[in-house]
Formats: sequence, structure tokens, C-alpha cells
Amino acid sequence: MFCFVVLHYLVKEETILCVNSILQLIGEKRIIIVDNASPNGSGKELEQIYSAVPSIDVIVLPENGGFAKGNNIGYLYAKKLYNPESIVIMNNDIQITQQDFILTAKELYKAEQYAVLGPDVYATSLNIHQSPKRLTHYTLNEIAGLLQSYEKKCSQKTLTKVKCRVKRVNVLKRFVYNQRIKKNRIDHRNTYYDVPLHGSCLVFSEAFIQQRDHAFFKGTFMYYETEILDYLCQKNHLKTMYTPRLQVLHHHNVSTNQSFQSDIQRTTFMNETIRDSLAAFHALMVKDETENAFLE
Repeated sequence: MFCFVVLHYLVKEETILCVNSILQLIGEKRIIIVDNASPNGSGKELEQIYSAVPSIDVIVLPENGGFAKGNNIGYLYAKKLYNPESIVIMNNDIQITQQDFILTAKELYKAEQYAVLGPDVYATSLNIHQSPKRLTHYTLNEIAGLLQSYEKKCSQKTLTKVKCRVKRVNVLKRFVYNQRIKKNRIDHRNTYYDVPLHGSCLVFSEAFIQQRDHAFFKGTFMYYETEILDYLCQKNHLKTMYTPRLQVLHHHNVSTNQSFQSDIQRTTFMNETIRDSLAAFHALMVKDETENAFLE
């Protein structure tokens, strides 16, 4: 059986579309909706909507634990209660239109024995393919540089306002994303191994589930979860894989956009949260380096 963990926040309609797309898939499945303490009460509404559907569980959390904690709760719930062969963690703004998604993921696991599988994530609003994020692992020096950069961003309020105005132009936004993809020389039509995947939809296989009681590193609220996952999988010799044989549609940032009254509020929150995630990632890498040096 495949368990699908759908992290919900605020946008009930998106979650319903996501759940409906999962229900259409061929194969045995169970859906666990995790409501991250949505202040509009939509978690309770979903609990009522799906109360009579035996294959769907709704967990309403008392507080918003962020991306990692919310998904980890759903992951552990699925693991302990249903003993699934795979756990798919996905945002509520993801839709799966590929009916043989489960069958193909099973077939790939039989052939590849992956720990974590990432599908082709197509962002509908940006017209780009988002996974894999890049083809190389992050280094300690790189994370230190990014942390310094985001500490500056958090202190430069005027520059944040200017960037928000620029981001409103979708053509420019798409151009920036496409330039990033070209720079990383990513061709979404290829299969890649051991690369940072996009966190909006991930398949955690039996090989991963047997080893770990949580999907994501516990030290972040939002952002850089899959970069840290890539680092931990590399460290623990767990195979990750990107495949174009699976594809999902991503209706990008719907919940995040609805959470804030203005672009400036959203960008300020994003910058501060990324800075905190980078600080946690940096501390983890430094700790590991120190421990390795001591063992040597």
C-alpha cells in the first residue's frame, strides 16, 4: 500500500483537488491530510468532509509546526499505523494526473532500490520544471556564504521592497527561474541520481522508511528541507533519484500567497525563514565535520 501525506494550510479547495487526483490513481492507497493549524478553520472543515471516507484520515494540529514538522507527523503516523511500502509526501497544491503513478513508482523501486524518488514537478504558473533543483550537493562553504547573504537580505528592508515590485512581473520571474535552470545544466527529460530534489512531492520507499522515523530534518520551519535531506541521504548512503517517468503539476505557492496581505510581508517572512534554515543546515554540517575530525 502507498500512503499519501498531504500537508494542508488555509486553501481547502486546493487540498480537495489534490485529494481527488490521488483517489483516481490505480493501486491500493491511503491519504493522510495534515492540517497545520489553519487559522481559518479549514482543517476542521476537511475533517467533516472526509469523515465518511474510510481511506482518508485528517489530522488537525494544535499549532503550525511548519513544513518539516507537519510532514514528519504525517509520515510517522502513516508508518506506525499502516506499515506502507511507500510514503508519498506532497504539498496540497500538487495534482497527480498520471493514473499509473503508484504502479510506475513500484516498478522503479524494483529496478533501482531508491530511498527517495522525485518526480518531474511542473509549475503551472511559471511554465517551468522544478526538479531536480541542481546536480551537485551543497558544501559547507556554500551554505556559509548563503547564510551570510540572507542575513544581509533580512537587514535590507528597502531593497526587499524594490525586489517585490520586480517579482510582480511574471515574465521576469520566469526568466530568472529559467536562467537558474540553464546555469545548472538541468534537463528534466534525463534521469539523475543523488541530487537535491524538489520538496513539493517526494516518494519515500521501504528502504528509507525502515531506517528513519522522520522524513525531514527537525531543525527547520520552512525552506531548504530537501537540500538537507540530500545531505543526510548522502551521509547515510541512501540512494535518491529523479525520474521523468513520473510527473506532477504544481500550482506554486498557493497557501503561502494566501497567508500574507502583501508581497513585502511574504518576502520578509521568506527571507527570515530561509536564513533560519540555512543557520540550522550550517550548524548541522559544522557539527558533523567536528565529529568526523574527532573520530580521525
